[in-house]
Amino acid sequence: MRSTWLTARDGTRLAIDIYLPKYLPETEEPVPVLLAAAPYRKVLRDLPAHPLFPFRETGPIAFYLDHGYAFAWLDLRGTGDSGGEWTFGGPVESADLYDTVEWLAGQEWCTGRVGMIGQSYFAMAQWNAARANPPHLACIAPYDGNTDIYRDFLYHGGIPSTGFAAGWSARITLLHQAGGHPPAGLRDGLLGEILRHPVDDDWMRDRSPFWDLDRVHVPVLSIGCWGKGPLHLRGNLLGYERLTGPKKLLVTGAADVAGAQSLFDDPEFHKRYLLPWYDHHLKGIGRLDEPPVTVWVRGADEYRTMSRWPPANIAPQALYLSGEQAGQVRSVNDGSLVWTDPGGATSWSYPRPEWRLGVVAFDEHGRPDPVAGVTTWTSPPLEHELSIAGPVVLELYLSSDQRDADVYAKVRDIAPDRAIPVTQGWLRASHRAEDPVLSTPLRPFHTHRDPQPLVPGQPYLLRVELLPAAYVFRAGHRIRLELTNGDSPLTEGPFTHDYGLKVGTDTYHHNADHPSRLLLPVLEGDTS
Repeated sequence: MRSTWLTARDGTRLAIDIYLPKYLPETEEPVPVLLAAAPYRKVLRDLPAHPLFPFRETGPIAFYLDHGYAFAWLDLRGTGDSGGEWTFGGPVESADLYDTVEWLAGQEWCTGRVGMIGQSYFAMAQWNAARANPPHLACIAPYDGNTDIYRDFLYHGGIPSTGFAAGWSARITLLHQAGGHPPAGLRDGLLGEILRHPVDDDWMRDRSPFWDLDRVHVPVLSIGCWGKGPLHLRGNLLGYERLTGPKKLLVTGAADVAGAQSLFDDPEFHKRYLLPWYDHHLKGIGRLDEPPVTVWVRGADEYRTMSRWPPANIAPQALYLSGEQAGQVRSVNDGSLVWTDPGGATSWSYPRPEWRLGVVAFDEHGRPDPVAGVTTWTSPPLEHELSIAGPVVLELYLSSDQRDADVYAKVRDIAPDRAIPVTQGWLRASHRAEDPVLSTPLRPFHTHRDPQPLVPGQPYLLRVELLPAAYVFRAGHRIRLELTNGDSPLTEGPFTHDYGLKVGTDTYHHNADHPSRLLLPVLEGDTS
């Protein structure tokens, strides 16, 4: 490994580490190179991929050296040993990545073919590089990386995702302070900068490659993880959908943050899924004959291949909210989900007296009870197996005695012995306006540009986007919808939101004139 510098187009020096295969000096044959780039200080290279070091997300470097690749690790502008000021994505960072790709391609040891690799911010950097279409960027494989920082990362449904953003921005500063580097640029006040942009303005869009992906020519293997829904999953899925060039999609069954990191550090995972991609595009060997989409289907607990995402053969199937008692759970209302004939309305006031840790209550034995202080709707036992794959939406008629209201929605599979999370979503009622071009019947795409307050007492239709899912509900299981206006570090950590100053009463209307319903993307027939 050797450390060196390259010069960006504006004269800024960028620090980069180069790893070359051991046999390269003997053969003197050039090799393709994989580029990893992030604001996490490359001098931390010797730390293991471990939950204590969540920023160690390059994948197994030695594995690729053994398979005839060079590996490059870039400190982004204003981070690590690189000069300039960090811009948190955006066009300056995109230009730096373009310059880095072209610099690598011109090195005597490189074949002129460059790929990119990495998880989380390393994946976000790949999307940001691809939007610039560097001539020598032959492919990318963003693993677990969002594309729309407003909707995927910083503001869920218009609600600040401060739980993760605050800790993440502090971690970046601490990483640099530990190395004796004073904070530079946004590292010194990233959270404040985020909160100064509460809508999807130009600052947010400059840092969101999503808006340029329909013009990307670089082949993309987009890899998402079901367990990273509140941070990266949506970006991998919608990013894949927006691409018009060569592309593949893989969604893994990694169930949480640690599981996603551990999987990406596993050489066997790379050998099965990423190495063939790089070999094909960077070395011109091997074939990519499998269908373009491979998805881990939860509930069935197996990978299934598909010809597209979302699958073509899905149809919305509605479960309606009903005021009829389900008799299933101790909650604020214990309502029902029914296939037909909704009825009634449900009003509830907040904050609830039983809440102790966020919206989580505790029972008389001191054990947490996540549903005791929220509203729930539970279906009868399913008569047949129900398979879903694709986006999910909650159409909720809400009125409030306040000028705004938050909706936090969760869907669970109620098995005989446990409640299994399936999907979740969020929406601030004032952010209900939708983009008519990007919205679909199963996925609203909210503009988040011009919030409109509520008129107290007036019902509004809110189409709440829930995260996509691929899931099999078994016969005999029930489906439960949970609704409230906040979350808890106990159940949602680290992806929590600030509760704010909410006091009031909300009403969910679910009658013939206001048929609030959960729309599921039910698979019909073969998925191939």
